[in-house]
Amino acid sequence: MNKIDLELQKILFNVLKKKFKKITNLGADSLHTKVPIKEWDSLANFNILLEVEKKFKIKFSFDEITEINSIKSIKKVIKKNFKK
Repeated sequence: MNKIDLELQKILFNVLKKKFKKITNLGADSLHTKVPIKEWDSLANFNILLEVEKKFKIKFSFDEITEINSIKSIKKVIKKNFKK
């Protein structure tokens, strides 16, 4: 597991109070992810994004906030910010 995955795993545990061995396919709903997490509601999504912003020292745009609903989409934005 890479550093980003490890940090995201910690954030998910802190926000959702649930441990996950693999986080790659996790998300809020079954439309956007293979493994929907029932605890990942809109408030949890907001809290996850706040924690990601703090940990990775990035700022999500309004459009990103409204579109992000899975680990895959979070990682995409993190990687995009590190390329800048």
